[in-house]
Amino acid sequence: MTTDPPVLGLVAGDGVYPEYIVRGARRRTPELRIVAVGFKGETNPAVIPLCDAYQEFSVGQISKPFSFLKKHGVRNVIMAGGINPKNILSLRPDLRALSVLMRMPEKNADSLLGAVITEAEKEGFTILPAFTYMEEHMPQPGHIAGPRPTTEQWEDAVFGMQMAKEISRLHIGQSVVVHGGTVVAVEAIEGTNNCIRRSGELGNGKPATLAKVARLGHDMRFDIPTIGPVTIETCAECGVRQIALEAGKTILLERDRVAELCKRHKISLHAMDASGEGCPQPENPAQ
Repeated sequence: MTTDPPVLGLVAGDGVYPEYIVRGARRRTPELRIVAVGFKGETNPAVIPLCDAYQEFSVGQISKPFSFLKKHGVRNVIMAGGINPKNILSLRPDLRALSVLMRMPEKNADSLLGAVITEAEKEGFTILPAFTYMEEHMPQPGHIAGPRPTTEQWEDAVFGMQMAKEISRLHIGQSVVVHGGTVVAVEAIEGTNNCIRRSGELGNGKPATLAKVARLGHDMRFDIPTIGPVTIETCAECGVRQIALEAGKTILLERDRVAELCKRHKISLHAMDASGEGCPQPENPAQ
C-alpha cells in the first residue's frame, strides 16, 4: 500500500524568500509536494516552476486561494514574501475579505495578516512559522561581514536597536536609520529600502546606521524582517555604513553575496540582541 506524499502550502509574496523556502523544503523532505498561491504583480515568477501546483490570485482575495489549497490536500501553510504597500492600500477584497476588514478595529499590516491567519485556521489550515526551513539564514549574535564597527557606530547600533524596538511596539515599522544618537529616518508602510533612501536625502552624506528588528511580541508566522543584497546596495548608495540586525529574529538572504557587497562598500554588518548584547566590540574602544 502506498501513501500520498506530504503536502506543503506556500503563500508566495514578492522577492526571493519564497524560492528559499521551496529549496529548503526540498532539501529536507525530497518527496514533499509544494502547492503555491501567488499574487498578480507580486510573486516572483522564479518560484513557479519549483512548485508542483501554482495558481495566481488578486491581492485581497481569500476564498478562492483557500479553495485552491484545499483542493490539493494542503493542511500546513507557510506565508513567505511581502506585498507592495501600494497594493495593500488599494486592494479589492472579495466578500470574505471585506467581512474580515469590517470587523477589524485597526487596519495595520499586523492586524490584516493576523486576521487572514485566523480565517485560515477556521478552514482547518495550520500556519507554520515563516522561518520554517530558514533557520540557517537567521544570524546569531556577532559580526557577520564588512569592517568591525567604530566606537561611534557601536553606540549608534545600541541606540538604533532601542529606537527600532520602540517604533515596532507602536506598529509603525521595524527599522530606523540613526546617526550620532539622532534618528534620521523611520520605516513606515513604504518599506526598508525607501526608508534608507529617505535617510540619504536627509543625512547630508554622514555615515549612518540601519537598525532592523522584529516587533515586540512578533508573530513569527508572517512578516519576519529580511535583508539581502538589494538592502546592502541601497545602503551603499545612501551613506549607511553599518547595519545592525536583531539576532535570531531576522532573515539574511544570499549571505555570500551580502558579505561581498559589505566588504566592497565597507559596510559593517552584525547581529545583536535588542538590548545591545552581542554587538561586536568597536575597533577603537573608548579609553
